Amino acid sequence: MQPAQVIHLARSRPWGRQAWAKDLLERLPQQLAGAVQRWDLTIEDAYPDGAGLPVLAVRTGDIPAVLTFDGVGRDQAQQARILGVADGHGFVRLLDHAPELGAALLERLGAPLAHEVGDPVAQTDQLCTLLEQAWQLPLEVGVATAPDHKALGLLGIVEAGLADPPTADAHGAVLARAAGIAQELALSPQAQQVVVHGDPHTLNALRRPDGRAGSEQFAFIDPDGFRCEREYDAGVVLRDLAGPLTHLERTEGVGAGRRWHAELVARVARRLDLDADRVAAWAFLERVTTGVHLGRLGYTEESRSWLALAHRM
Repeated sequence: MQPAQVIHLARSRPWGRQAWAKDLLERLPQQLAGAVQRWDLTIEDAYPDGAGLPVLAVRTGDIPAVLTFDGVGRDQAQQARILGVADGHGFVRLLDHAPELGAALLERLGAPLAHEVGDPVAQTDQLCTLLEQAWQLPLEVGVATAPDHKALGLLGIVEAGLADPPTADAHGAVLARAAGIAQELALSPQAQQVVVHGDPHTLNALRRPDGRAGSEQFAFIDPDGFRCEREYDAGVVLRDLAGPLTHLERTEGVGAGRRWHAELVARVARRLDLDADRVAAWAFLERVTTGVHLGRLGYTEESRSWLALAHRM
């Protein structure tokens, strides 16, 4: 794969023509050239998943690796800090970081959990196992959120949706509900915090190629690494599950998907010793804000799908 193809792929993202993306895309050719030179890279492929800058499968000498860049939704410096402290335990291993390039070189892992394990309950169990390991990071390596509570940051996304007439007209009820949930979560913070992953879904957990047992079968990628309550991460784990929810609604009637989801929330809360109501609240809030955020990036169909799921929950 040639550098020009990577640049074309980045520019073809739905957000590529937005004004804020101009500097990001103008910087990318220099970042890419610098990374190729620094690590003597051969670019083999680009991964299809993800909404930000392309993540690349590369080779440095005989070593297969992955190249990532700072940019849309990724704080490269904080990710490097988290991965460096984790040292391969529960997370992908950091091979090198070039802060002046906004680039990091990571070990290459296998297929995502979403492609390796089909059963949604088994997927959730695996993510819980990984979270138990990820939450062992020392609290001082996590960054504080801005504003002070994660729920207030998500409230800002909800309010942006309410301020957009087409979004508000189509999804006003779920946006209003999400705004209320965000305010309630912010007003009653949990005392115990950990360094959360921030986005622990089934495409962010990849199989280790050496097939280790237990929690070492998979490893997290793309940590946000901020300080928050554990219920937040658990809520992200449970925010999607559109496939089984839709199937249950079609085969067992209206409400079957919601009941199944409530049982899964309770299962996760028991497993991780969490407040089930807060897990469910974070899951709904993340479901709505993911839909709004994707719409702002230009992923229109994906946005509609997420918000339609929120209507059914």
